[in-house]
Amino acid sequence: MKQLNFKQLLIGALILTTGLYACKKDTVENIQIDPVAGKYDNGFFVIGEGSYGQNAGTVSFYRYGDDTLNIRAYEKENPGNLLSNAAKTSTLQFASVINGSIYLMCKVNGPIVKINEYTLKEEARYVQEASNWRSIIKVDGNRGLVSANDGVYQIDLNTLAVQNKLTSVGAVNTGDMWKKGDYVYLLQSNGAKIVSANNYSLVKSFSNINRGFAQTPNGKVWASTGSRLIAIDNNLDTTGVALPVSIGTFGLDAPTRITASTKENAVFYHSGKAIYKYVDGDKTSLSQPFINITEDPFMVYGAIRYDRNKDYVVINGIQNYGAAATVNYLLIYNASTGALVKRIKYGGDGVTTDFTKIFFNDLAIFH
Repeated sequence: MKQLNFKQLLIGALILTTGLYACKKDTVENIQIDPVAGKYDNGFFVIGEGSYGQNAGTVSFYRYGDDTLNIRAYEKENPGNLLSNAAKTSTLQFASVINGSIYLMCKVNGPIVKINEYTLKEEARYVQEASNWRSIIKVDGNRGLVSANDGVYQIDLNTLAVQNKLTSVGAVNTGDMWKKGDYVYLLQSNGAKIVSANNYSLVKSFSNINRGFAQTPNGKVWASTGSRLIAIDNNLDTTGVALPVSIGTFGLDAPTRITASTKENAVFYHSGKAIYKYVDGDKTSLSQPFINITEDPFMVYGAIRYDRNKDYVVINGIQNYGAAATVNYLLIYNASTGALVKRIKYGGDGVTTDFTKIFFNDLAIFH
Protein backbone atom coordinates (compact mmCIF):
# COMPACT_ATOMS: atom_id res chain seq x y z
CA MET A 1 0.00 0.00 0.00
CA LYS A 2 2.81 2.34 0.85
CA GLN A 3 4.56 1.44 -2.43
CA LEU A 4 1.38 2.18 -4.42
CA ASN A 5 1.00 5.57 -2.76
CA PHE A 6 4.61 6.39 -3.57
CA LYS A 7 4.07 5.61 -7.26
CA GLN A 8 0.92 7.66 -7.30
CA LEU A 9 2.71 10.55 -5.71
CA LEU A 10 5.59 10.24 -8.14
CA ILE A 11 3.27 10.18 -11.18
CA GLY A 12 1.30 13.12 -9.80
CA ALA A 13 4.47 15.09 -9.23
CA LEU A 14 5.64 14.41 -12.78
CA ILE A 15 2.28 15.51 -14.21
CA LEU A 16 2.28 18.64 -12.07
CA THR A 17 5.87 19.49 -13.03
CA THR A 18 5.17 18.97 -16.72
CA GLY A 19 2.06 21.11 -16.50
CA LEU A 20 3.88 23.88 -14.70
CA TYR A 21 6.70 23.77 -17.24
CA ALA A 22 4.22 24.01 -20.10
CA CYS A 23 2.44 26.95 -18.46
CA LYS A 24 5.74 28.64 -17.71
CA LYS A 25 6.93 28.19 -21.28
CA ASP A 26 3.70 29.65 -22.69
CA THR A 27 3.84 32.58 -20.27
CA VAL A 28 7.43 33.48 -21.14
CA GLU A 29 6.71 33.40 -24.85
CA ASN A 30 3.77 35.79 -24.44
CA ILE A 31 5.45 38.36 -22.19
CA GLN A 32 5.81 41.79 -23.78
CA ILE A 33 9.07 43.21 -22.48
CA ASP A 34 9.32 46.99 -22.44
CA PRO A 35 12.41 48.36 -24.15
CA VAL A 36 15.13 49.64 -21.85
CA ALA A 37 14.80 53.39 -21.36
CA GLY A 38 17.47 55.28 -23.24
CA LYS A 39 19.80 57.95 -21.94
CA TYR A 40 17.61 60.72 -23.30
CA ASP A 41 14.10 59.30 -22.81
CA ASN A 42 12.78 60.31 -19.41
CA GLY A 43 13.39 64.03 -19.33
CA PHE A 44 13.73 67.12 -21.51
CA PHE A 45 16.33 69.10 -23.40
CA VAL A 46 17.82 72.48 -22.50
CA ILE A 47 18.98 74.56 -25.46
CA GLY A 48 21.83 77.03 -25.01
CA GLU A 49 22.71 79.90 -27.34
CA GLY A 50 26.44 79.67 -26.77
CA SER A 51 28.69 82.69 -26.30
CA TYR A 52 29.52 84.85 -29.33
CA GLY A 53 33.03 84.09 -30.58
CA GLN A 54 33.78 81.88 -27.56
CA ASN A 55 31.73 78.70 -27.66
CA ALA A 56 29.03 77.09 -29.76
CA GLY A 57 25.41 76.44 -28.88
CA THR A 58 24.60 73.51 -26.64
CA VAL A 59 22.02 70.81 -26.08
CA SER A 60 21.94 69.58 -22.49
CA PHE A 61 19.59 67.01 -20.98
CA TYR A 62 17.64 66.95 -17.73
CA ARG A 63 16.38 63.60 -16.47
CA TYR A 64 13.24 63.89 -14.33
CA GLY A 65 14.06 63.68 -10.64
CA ASP A 66 17.79 64.32 -10.99
CA ASP A 67 19.62 67.10 -9.19
CA THR A 68 21.99 67.83 -12.07
CA LEU A 69 21.97 68.34 -15.84
CA ASN A 70 23.85 66.34 -18.43
CA ILE A 71 25.74 69.36 -19.76
CA ARG A 72 26.70 69.55 -23.44
CA ALA A 73 25.14 66.18 -24.22
CA TYR A 74 25.17 66.89 -27.96
CA GLU A 75 28.93 67.43 -27.98
CA LYS A 76 29.47 64.17 -26.08
CA GLU A 77 27.48 62.27 -28.69
CA ASN A 78 29.02 64.10 -31.67
CA PRO A 79 32.69 64.83 -30.89
CA GLY A 80 34.13 67.59 -33.04
CA ASN A 81 30.77 68.85 -34.33
CA LEU A 82 29.65 72.39 -33.61
CA LEU A 83 26.20 73.94 -33.28
CA SER A 84 27.51 77.13 -34.86
CA ASN A 85 29.71 78.23 -37.71
CA ALA A 86 33.45 77.61 -37.49
CA ALA A 87 34.12 81.07 -36.05
CA LYS A 88 31.48 80.50 -33.33
CA THR A 89 29.85 83.79 -34.27
CA SER A 90 26.43 82.20 -34.89
CA THR A 91 24.26 81.44 -31.89
CA LEU A 92 21.69 78.66 -31.45
CA GLN A 93 18.28 80.26 -30.88
CA PHE A 94 15.40 77.96 -31.85
CA ALA A 95 14.80 74.22 -31.60
CA SER A 96 11.83 71.94 -32.31
CA VAL A 97 11.06 68.24 -31.88
CA ILE A 98 9.56 66.88 -35.12
CA ASN A 99 9.14 63.32 -36.47
CA GLY A 100 11.51 61.79 -33.91
CA SER A 101 14.26 64.32 -34.51
CA ILE A 102 15.37 67.60 -32.95
CA TYR A 103 15.89 70.46 -35.38
CA LEU A 104 18.39 73.08 -34.22
CA MET A 105 18.37 76.52 -35.82
CA CYS A 106 21.40 78.81 -35.75
CA LYS A 107 21.32 82.44 -36.81
CA VAL A 108 23.93 84.63 -38.58
CA ASN A 109 25.50 82.18 -41.05
CA GLY A 110 25.04 79.18 -38.81
CA PRO A 111 23.75 75.72 -39.78
CA ILE A 112 20.45 73.92 -39.50
CA VAL A 113 21.21 70.66 -37.69
CA LYS A 114 18.99 67.60 -37.33
CA ILE A 115 19.71 65.11 -34.53
CA ASN A 116 17.97 61.98 -33.29
CA GLU A 117 15.53 62.70 -30.48
CA TYR A 118 16.63 59.69 -28.40
CA THR A 119 20.35 59.36 -29.12
CA LEU A 120 21.29 62.97 -30.02
CA LYS A 121 23.38 61.58 -32.88
CA GLU A 122 23.57 63.99 -35.80
CA GLU A 123 21.45 62.92 -38.78
CA ALA A 124 21.77 65.82 -41.22
CA ARG A 125 23.21 69.31 -41.53
CA TYR A 126 22.43 72.15 -43.89
CA VAL A 127 24.94 74.96 -44.34
CA GLN A 128 24.33 78.02 -46.48
CA GLU A 129 27.07 80.59 -46.98
CA ALA A 130 24.82 83.52 -46.07
CA SER A 131 21.90 82.71 -43.79
CA ASN A 132 20.08 83.94 -40.73
CA TRP A 133 17.65 81.26 -39.57
CA ARG A 134 14.91 81.59 -37.00
CA SER A 135 12.35 78.82 -36.31
CA ILE A 136 11.11 75.62 -37.97
CA ILE A 137 7.73 73.83 -38.05
CA LYS A 138 6.21 70.74 -39.61
CA VAL A 139 3.34 71.33 -42.06
CA ASP A 140 2.72 67.66 -42.87
CA GLY A 141 4.85 64.58 -43.53
CA ASN A 142 8.31 65.80 -44.46
CA ARG A 143 6.99 69.18 -45.61
CA GLY A 144 8.11 72.01 -43.35
CA LEU A 145 8.75 75.73 -43.15
CA VAL A 146 11.75 77.65 -41.84
CA SER A 147 11.71 81.34 -41.00
CA ALA A 148 14.63 83.67 -41.57
CA ASN A 149 15.57 87.32 -41.49
CA ASP A 150 14.33 87.64 -45.08
CA GLY A 151 11.09 85.67 -45.07
CA VAL A 152 9.81 82.10 -44.92
CA TYR A 153 11.17 79.14 -46.89
CA GLN A 154 9.89 75.67 -47.61
CA ILE A 155 12.13 72.85 -46.35
CA ASP A 156 12.31 69.09 -46.74
CA LEU A 157 12.38 67.85 -43.14
CA ASN A 158 14.09 64.63 -44.18
CA THR A 159 17.01 66.01 -46.17
CA LEU A 160 17.04 69.60 -44.83
CA ALA A 161 17.03 70.89 -48.40
CA VAL A 162 15.80 74.49 -48.25
CA GLN A 163 13.46 75.24 -51.14
CA ASN A 164 11.32 78.12 -52.43
CA LYS A 165 10.56 81.23 -50.43
CA LEU A 166 6.90 82.00 -49.78
CA THR A 167 5.68 84.87 -51.96
CA SER A 168 2.34 85.29 -50.20
CA VAL A 169 3.99 87.08 -47.27
CA GLY A 170 6.70 89.70 -47.15
CA ALA A 171 10.40 88.90 -47.51
CA VAL A 172 10.93 90.44 -44.09
CA ASN A 173 12.31 89.34 -40.74
CA THR A 174 10.22 86.40 -39.51
CA GLY A 175 10.40 84.64 -36.15
CA ASP A 176 8.04 82.22 -34.44
CA MET A 177 5.62 80.06 -36.41
CA TRP A 178 2.72 77.82 -35.38
CA LYS A 179 0.74 75.15 -37.24
CA LYS A 180 -2.89 74.48 -36.35
CA GLY A 181 -5.22 72.54 -38.61
CA ASP A 182 -5.36 74.12 -42.06
CA TYR A 183 -3.48 77.24 -41.03
CA VAL A 184 0.08 78.34 -40.38
CA TYR A 185 0.64 81.36 -38.13
CA LEU A 186 3.70 83.53 -38.83
CA LEU A 187 5.21 86.31 -36.75
CA GLN A 188 6.84 88.96 -38.95
CA SER A 189 8.34 92.39 -38.43
CA ASN A 190 5.19 93.95 -39.90
CA GLY A 191 2.74 91.88 -37.85
CA ALA A 192 1.28 88.40 -37.65
CA LYS A 193 0.11 86.54 -40.75
CA ILE A 194 -2.05 83.47 -41.21
CA VAL A 195 -1.52 81.43 -44.38
CA SER A 196 -3.12 78.29 -45.75
CA ALA A 197 -1.23 75.10 -44.87
CA ASN A 198 -2.22 73.67 -48.25
CA ASN A 199 -0.96 76.30 -50.69
CA TYR A 200 0.49 79.01 -48.42
CA SER A 201 -1.91 81.67 -49.69
CA LEU A 202 -2.47 84.59 -47.33
CA VAL A 203 -5.63 84.24 -45.24
CA LYS A 204 -5.45 87.04 -42.67
CA SER A 205 -3.09 89.67 -41.24
CA PHE A 206 -2.80 91.38 -37.84
CA SER A 207 -0.59 94.45 -37.96
CA ASN A 208 -0.50 95.02 -34.19
CA ILE A 209 0.55 91.51 -33.06
CA ASN A 210 4.28 91.22 -32.38
CA ARG A 211 4.58 88.27 -29.99
CA GLY A 212 3.38 84.68 -30.32
CA PHE A 213 2.40 81.82 -30.44
CA ALA A 214 0.91 79.21 -28.09
CA GLN A 215 -2.24 77.08 -28.12
CA THR A 216 -4.66 76.03 -25.36
CA PRO A 217 -6.86 72.89 -25.31
CA ASN A 218 -9.94 74.88 -26.38
CA GLY A 219 -8.27 75.46 -29.75
CA LYS A 220 -7.38 79.12 -29.29
CA VAL A 221 -4.03 80.32 -30.57
CA TRP A 222 -2.48 83.00 -28.36
CA ALA A 223 -0.38 85.99 -29.32
CA SER A 224 0.26 89.46 -27.92
CA THR A 225 0.74 93.12 -28.70
CA GLY A 226 2.95 93.36 -25.64
CA SER A 227 0.39 95.05 -23.42
CA ARG A 228 -2.52 92.80 -24.40
CA LEU A 229 -2.88 89.04 -24.69
CA ILE A 230 -4.74 88.13 -27.89
CA ALA A 231 -6.74 84.95 -28.48
CA ILE A 232 -7.39 83.86 -32.08
CA ASP A 233 -10.32 81.44 -32.24
CA ASN A 234 -11.27 78.78 -34.78
CA ASN A 235 -12.99 81.42 -36.94
CA LEU A 236 -9.81 83.54 -36.84
CA ASP A 237 -11.64 86.17 -34.80
CA THR A 238 -9.80 87.79 -31.90
CA THR A 239 -10.46 88.79 -28.32
CA GLY A 240 -8.00 90.49 -26.02
CA VAL A 241 -7.26 91.01 -22.37
CA ALA A 242 -5.16 93.82 -20.90
CA LEU A 243 -2.05 92.71 -19.04
CA PRO A 244 -0.96 94.25 -15.73
CA VAL A 245 2.67 93.96 -16.85
CA SER A 246 3.72 93.76 -20.48
CA ILE A 247 5.26 90.71 -22.10
CA GLY A 248 8.88 91.41 -22.97
CA THR A 249 10.73 90.33 -26.10
CA PHE A 250 14.25 89.78 -27.41
CA GLY A 251 12.95 90.35 -30.94
CA LEU A 252 12.09 87.96 -33.74
CA ASP A 253 15.42 86.15 -33.54
CA ALA A 254 14.56 84.68 -30.13
CA PRO A 255 11.72 82.34 -29.09
CA THR A 256 8.44 83.83 -27.90
CA ARG A 257 7.93 84.36 -24.19
CA ILE A 258 4.39 82.97 -24.34
CA THR A 259 3.68 79.33 -23.47
CA ALA A 260 0.41 77.48 -22.82
CA SER A 261 -0.84 74.56 -20.79
CA THR A 262 -2.17 71.43 -22.49
CA LYS A 263 -4.07 70.49 -19.34
CA GLU A 264 -6.10 73.66 -18.79
CA ASN A 265 -6.94 76.73 -20.85
CA ALA A 266 -4.14 78.81 -19.39
CA VAL A 267 -1.30 80.90 -20.81
CA PHE A 268 1.96 81.71 -19.03
CA TYR A 269 4.45 84.53 -19.53
CA HIS A 270 7.16 86.19 -17.48
CA SER A 271 8.09 89.73 -16.61
CA GLY A 272 11.25 90.11 -14.58
CA LYS A 273 11.18 87.43 -11.88
CA ALA A 274 7.39 87.16 -11.92
CA ILE A 275 5.53 84.43 -13.81
CA TYR A 276 1.95 85.27 -14.76
CA LYS A 277 -0.77 82.75 -15.54
CA TYR A 278 -3.88 83.83 -17.39
CA VAL A 279 -6.80 81.40 -17.19
CA ASP A 280 -8.98 81.99 -20.24
CA GLY A 281 -12.06 84.03 -19.29
CA ASP A 282 -10.84 84.90 -15.79
CA LYS A 283 -9.27 88.38 -15.67
CA THR A 284 -8.72 88.03 -11.92
CA SER A 285 -6.11 85.34 -12.62
CA LEU A 286 -3.81 88.19 -13.67
CA SER A 287 -4.29 90.20 -10.47
CA GLN A 288 -1.03 88.90 -9.05
CA PRO A 289 1.92 86.79 -10.23
CA PHE A 290 1.35 83.05 -10.27
CA ILE A 291 5.00 82.46 -9.31
CA ASN A 292 7.50 84.83 -7.71
CA ILE A 293 11.07 83.62 -8.17
CA THR A 294 12.95 84.17 -4.92
CA GLU A 295 16.52 83.64 -6.16
CA ASP A 296 18.60 86.81 -5.87
CA PRO A 297 20.43 87.89 -7.92
CA PHE A 298 18.57 86.21 -10.75
CA MET A 299 17.27 86.90 -14.24
CA VAL A 300 15.12 84.69 -16.42
CA TYR A 301 17.09 83.99 -19.57
CA GLY A 302 15.19 83.35 -22.78
CA ALA A 303 11.68 81.93 -22.69
CA ILE A 304 9.84 79.92 -20.06
CA ARG A 305 8.19 76.76 -21.34
CA TYR A 306 5.32 74.44 -20.36
CA ASP A 307 6.19 70.74 -20.05
CA ARG A 308 3.11 68.83 -21.19
CA ASN A 309 4.58 65.51 -20.04
CA LYS A 310 4.64 66.52 -16.38
CA ASP A 311 2.47 69.67 -16.14
CA TYR A 312 5.52 71.76 -15.24
CA VAL A 313 6.66 75.30 -15.97
CA VAL A 314 10.38 75.18 -16.81
CA ILE A 315 12.56 78.25 -16.35
CA ASN A 316 16.20 78.84 -17.28
CA GLY A 317 18.09 81.64 -15.59
CA ILE A 318 21.44 83.18 -14.77
CA GLN A 319 22.64 85.54 -12.04
CA ASN A 320 23.53 88.30 -14.51
CA TYR A 321 25.81 89.02 -17.45
CA GLY A 322 29.61 88.86 -17.42
CA ALA A 323 31.18 86.46 -14.95
CA ALA A 324 27.79 86.17 -13.24
CA ALA A 325 26.53 84.34 -16.35
CA THR A 326 28.53 81.31 -15.22
CA VAL A 327 25.98 80.81 -12.44
CA ASN A 328 23.10 78.98 -14.09
CA TYR A 329 19.71 77.91 -12.78
CA LEU A 330 17.09 75.42 -13.85
CA LEU A 331 13.84 75.99 -11.96
CA ILE A 332 10.84 73.69 -12.33
CA TYR A 333 7.39 74.56 -10.96
CA ASN A 334 4.06 72.76 -10.83
CA ALA A 335 1.95 74.46 -13.51
CA SER A 336 -1.30 73.84 -11.65
CA THR A 337 -0.27 74.98 -8.16
CA GLY A 338 2.84 77.11 -8.65
CA ALA A 339 4.80 75.00 -6.16
CA LEU A 340 8.54 74.65 -6.70
CA VAL A 341 9.37 71.11 -7.83
CA LYS A 342 13.11 71.33 -8.45
CA ARG A 343 15.89 73.91 -8.13
CA ILE A 344 19.22 73.19 -9.79
CA LYS A 345 22.17 75.55 -9.63
CA TYR A 346 25.17 74.72 -11.81
CA GLY A 347 28.16 76.18 -13.62
CA GLY A 348 30.76 78.54 -12.17
CA ASP A 349 31.36 80.77 -9.17
CA GLY A 350 30.02 84.03 -10.62
CA VAL A 351 33.40 85.72 -10.21
CA THR A 352 35.64 84.00 -12.75
CA THR A 353 34.75 84.49 -16.43
CA ASP A 354 34.95 80.85 -17.50
CA PHE A 355 33.39 80.51 -20.96
CA THR A 356 33.15 76.74 -20.61
CA LYS A 357 30.46 77.42 -18.01
CA ILE A 358 28.58 80.12 -19.90
CA PHE A 359 25.74 78.52 -21.86
CA PHE A 360 23.01 81.17 -22.09
CA ASN A 361 20.40 78.43 -21.87
CA ASP A 362 17.28 80.07 -23.26
CA LEU A 363 14.81 77.31 -24.10
CA ALA A 364 13.52 73.90 -22.99
CA ILE A 365 12.01 71.44 -25.49
CA PHE A 366 10.18 68.22 -24.76
CA HIS A 367 9.47 64.77 -26.17
